[in-house]
Amino acid sequence: MRDVVLSIISICLLLLIVVLVLMSPGGGGSAYPIPPEQIRTLASALESQGLYDQAVSQYKKYLDAAEIPIEQRANILYRIGSLYLDNLHDYENALASFLEVSHLYPQAKIAPEAEKRMVRCFEELQRGGDAQRKLKQLTDLEAEEEEGTGPVVAQIGDRRITRDQLERELNQMPENQRKYYDDPQKRRQYLQSKLFEELLYDMALRKEYQKDREIRQQMRRVEKMMLAQKVLREEVNDKIQVSDGDIELYYKANQDQFKIPLTAKIAHILTSSQEKAEEAQKAVSEGMAFEQAVQQFSEDNASKSNNGSLGTISQGSQYVPTVGQAPEIVERLLALDAQAVSEPIQSEKGYHLFKILEKTPERIQTLDEVKQRVQSLVGQRKAAELQDALLQRLLKAEKVKIFDQSLVEPAEDAAPSAEE
Repeated sequence: MRDVVLSIISICLLLLIVVLVLMSPGGGGSAYPIPPEQIRTLASALESQGLYDQAVSQYKKYLDAAEIPIEQRANILYRIGSLYLDNLHDYENALASFLEVSHLYPQAKIAPEAEKRMVRCFEELQRGGDAQRKLKQLTDLEAEEEEGTGPVVAQIGDRRITRDQLERELNQMPENQRKYYDDPQKRRQYLQSKLFEELLYDMALRKEYQKDREIRQQMRRVEKMMLAQKVLREEVNDKIQVSDGDIELYYKANQDQFKIPLTAKIAHILTSSQEKAEEAQKAVSEGMAFEQAVQQFSEDNASKSNNGSLGTISQGSQYVPTVGQAPEIVERLLALDAQAVSEPIQSEKGYHLFKILEKTPERIQTLDEVKQRVQSLVGQRKAAELQDALLQRLLKAEKVKIFDQSLVEPAEDAAPSAEE
């Protein structure tokens, strides 16, 4: 009797153990179930080592085993979807994960981000229409654009581009460039290029290129530059005032800046030998017109059709047309009077007989001639002064320190390290 009782008790204990094992996480796979947080730690470790398939598997096990708040559960699902999308390129499973977040946990903070990521999933699955519709639900692509009025010139889905929107863009161009598009065919080509740009932009948004680190850095640099320029306009450019007195004072104090040097228009006869140049000189001295001598003696066909005319030389310049850099020739020719003919002068090109066609003496431009230029110069000087004053004020207000020693070599005490 005692043996029977012991047998019954043993069977009951065994059944109890089996039930306890089956009820434990893992369904009897282990007598010592792994705590959920350890599973999550394992998933994170697998992800950090690039084992993305295994990480997804462990994240899913964690969701099955853990009793966690809705917000945390949505975050894990979003992480799974991101691994599928960014690392495994499994766009169907990524879409399924984001849909699960969106539909099961719509109140979670991560839900809007999950919907945005669905756009890229659609795009990668070549479901462009679904991607565009989803993107339209999430954001108004025209929110920051000026609304157009007037006739519609093109349409992208439900988005309309009007003639006045096109005109506004064209009017931002320089006048000569804008006139190019007065031709209807050229205007149509410009419209097509803008449509292509818009379509590429839409596609980039669907591919989430706006999240690309390099692009975001470039956009940040452009944004900083534009904002800084706006402040500079308000604090410097808009405060510049140039009076007539300022203009006159600058003009009188800087006369050398408005000096027009001595100039001369010249012509030449070019020959390959000194003998032929002397022959041409003799013919001119005996009464032959210089223009006739050019046709008879010159070997420079380029200037021959223009009676040997070369253009202008000026004091302070070393350049002689056709000859090149020749400061000695410039000096000799400017010493001649108008209509005078030089002696034969040798250069790398050959032997020249120059004539001074016209000579303009050095002079100072009048204030009326240079008033606009002077106004600009005074404005630039005032802008530099205002900008320097602004810089000094900001350096002081923001308590800026510049460690010159660190610019050229490592310094132990001169500046704090980046880690401090």
